[in-house]
Amino acid sequence: MKFRLGRDIITRRKKEEHEHHTPVTKPTDSEISVFERHLERVANEKEPRIMIIGSSPELRNLTARKKLKTTVVANDLEVIERTSKLMKRRNENEQWLEGEIISLPLKKNSFDVIFGDHIISNVPPFNSEKFYKRIKEILKRKGFAVIRSVVFGETGETLERKISKYLTIVEKEFGKQGIFSEHFPIYFMRPK
Repeated sequence: MKFRLGRDIITRRKKEEHEHHTPVTKPTDSEISVFERHLERVANEKEPRIMIIGSSPELRNLTARKKLKTTVVANDLEVIERTSKLMKRRNENEQWLEGEIISLPLKKNSFDVIFGDHIISNVPPFNSEKFYKRIKEILKRKGFAVIRSVVFGETGETLERKISKYLTIVEKEFGKQGIFSEHFPIYFMRPK
C-alpha cells in the first residue's frame, strides 16, 4: 500500500528541511542580545578568534555584522551551507570545519570566544565531559564560551555539575521573549 502526502504536508516538509530549526528553538532577539553583549568583551582585541559550534544563522549573523574571523564547526558541511541561505549577511572571514569538536585537530588555547546554540542536547551523554574538557582546552586562558541550552526539570543541575568540572559558570541568564525562554539558559563560562 502506498501513501500519498498532501501538498501542504510536502510543502511544510520542504520548508522544515530548508530552515533546519523551528521558531521554538531559534534564539529570540533578546537571547541574541545576550550573545552580542558578551561579544563586546573582545571588541578591543586585535583580530579575536571566534568559534561557533553548530550552524546557527543567528549567531553567524552576529559575527558577520562585526566582520570577525569565525570558525563554524558542524558534523555536516551541507548543513552549514544550507543555513547560510538563512543568514542576513555573508561573512567573508568565516571558515567551515566538518566534524565533532571532540575529535577535530584544533590547537589548544586558540579561540577567544566559543558560541553555541542548542548544541549540548546534540552531544551524547557518554561524550559530554569530553565536550566540556575540549572547550576548556581550545579556549585561550582569558577566553570564554557562551552557550544556550535547553533544560527541563532537574537536568539543569546535572548539566551544570558536568560543566563545572572544566569551566566556571560566571553567569546564567535567560532571554526575555519566547514561550519557552525559561527553559533556555544562556551560560557564560570561563576555563578553570
